[in-house]
Amino acid sequence: PASLPVKGMDMSHAEYFKARKDIDLKYPNAAPIVAVSGRGGSTIFLPAELVCGNELDPQLKMKLPSIASFTPQVRYEGIQEMKKYLTLGAQKSRTGGGLLTSLGFGLVDKLIQVAVTKLELPVITAAGVQVPAHMGGMWAPMIAKANYRVNPQHAVKLNVVLVCHRSIRNHGAIYDSIRDMVNAHSSKYRLGDKPFQRVEAGDRQDHWGMVEKYFGGTKLPNNIMVLDFSRPPRGQASDPAYSVVKSILGKGGYLSQFVNFATYDHSNPRDVKRSSIILSGVARQILSKCGVRIWWVNIPRSLPLPAVFVGVDVYHAPRKYDPKAGKRTAKESVAAVIVQIVRSHTPEKNSMVEIYCETERRTAGKEMELGSVMSRAVANALKTFKLPAPKSCFIWRDGVGDSAIPQVAAQEIPAVRAALANPGEVVGGLAKAAPVPLSYIVCQKRINTKFLTTTGDKVPCGALVTGLQGAEYKTFYINGTSPPYSTPKPVRFVIAQRDPQLASVSPSTLSWALCHDYPNWTGPIKVPAPVQMAHKLAELAGNMEDCGSSLNHEKYAGKIYFL
Repeated sequence: PASLPVKGMDMSHAEYFKARKDIDLKYPNAAPIVAVSGRGGSTIFLPAELVCGNELDPQLKMKLPSIASFTPQVRYEGIQEMKKYLTLGAQKSRTGGGLLTSLGFGLVDKLIQVAVTKLELPVITAAGVQVPAHMGGMWAPMIAKANYRVNPQHAVKLNVVLVCHRSIRNHGAIYDSIRDMVNAHSSKYRLGDKPFQRVEAGDRQDHWGMVEKYFGGTKLPNNIMVLDFSRPPRGQASDPAYSVVKSILGKGGYLSQFVNFATYDHSNPRDVKRSSIILSGVARQILSKCGVRIWWVNIPRSLPLPAVFVGVDVYHAPRKYDPKAGKRTAKESVAAVIVQIVRSHTPEKNSMVEIYCETERRTAGKEMELGSVMSRAVANALKTFKLPAPKSCFIWRDGVGDSAIPQVAAQEIPAVRAALANPGEVVGGLAKAAPVPLSYIVCQKRINTKFLTTTGDKVPCGALVTGLQGAEYKTFYINGTSPPYSTPKPVRFVIAQRDPQLASVSPSTLSWALCHDYPNWTGPIKVPAPVQMAHKLAELAGNMEDCGSSLNHEKYAGKIYFL
């Protein structure tokens, strides 16, 4: 770019982009330069750094399902076409057999048919108002109007530290919009008229360095909430400083909320409605992180309460190139455990969440032997929330293949039972108590099973299939979502343990209800909320330099800080 002149102009391409496009090339001497076809058969030369990258544009990412997926009808027709060549006798060879026969096996010319039950939408209420059935797939518009009717004088004022990229204009007006949306909910937490403090930041080191400097040398009041208006460097969809800033704040147990101005520039909104929708979600996340239960999902009345829900997942960070080793190397994996306590079947007694979480760094790729961290998390949760005698416990475990289920269950179930059976450390606990009935369910998302109707139509959201059973454990499938552009893939739930005392509790009904309880999405998801929250926490910690070892779990008790 620095040496290639622009035809008809007395300047190089590097000078052209600086003068005409206000783009200061980072690599003006890099070769090659990319040639593309222009108008009238001309050739346009573009610097490689402007057309190459390792991330897709966010708008393109949203369209990928419609580009790369098959609708149920297309998939069904493709299966029927393939069967013509694979069915015995359809594809003739010189020996007179079929294609598969020559390979030693044949294809049955029948589809496996199973009965499908449509699970009903669980009762979902927000601020005393029930979500109607027609909004069961997306109830964000209703949540945006929820009023929890907490007297402002009894609410907790959050002291907001506003970290703002220095290129963002109108940050005061954007803060005012978020403040008004948060306070309009009249919940237990409110934002002040103005930020407690504003910290100006830049990119990368200039971002996390300013945060570290402020929190390292400033005496702060209670109830700090960090609101970070970030603008990732040009060409990047996410901020590289995100995990570093989260790690710095995690040591002190500070809550934080990022607003990514690369996703949408709220300082110059071309679409005011879209900006309002995004900021409304930000306001909802702020309240969720503080522990406010934004909506309540009814759980089966047969479930003995108080109940302990446990979600477990392991995150494996993508391999990255190590210049010292000269190859791509794997970072340590991170396991996360979410423990949620539910004491009542009614929303009135569940206005705030009781959630405790722990993380643990693991050898890269190691999924098993999580008994110790699960036991520790459950024991600390019971102690933190003063629950001496839970009546039931449900565990949802992600990331376990069929062959590993017996080994994983044999190691993790006794560890959790030990934590549940040792309430002596909890205030009010008894030295000896009856064993807490327990259910252990493995959630398998990466499966090849998909369901189609006999006419090739899409199976609806909430479809339950129990007709396909495994050899060793009782199994059921749930279609948690039903995307418009692709064939839905269900989640297989494998019941590795179910104590007799929980025979009256339907694991499929409970799992389906909790698929609507993930506070980061106002609609059903593929897995129950505890295991999805575990995945979110494991991913957050796994991208930190210390794999989340410095996170202050005690201070974060009762907060869903990792959303």
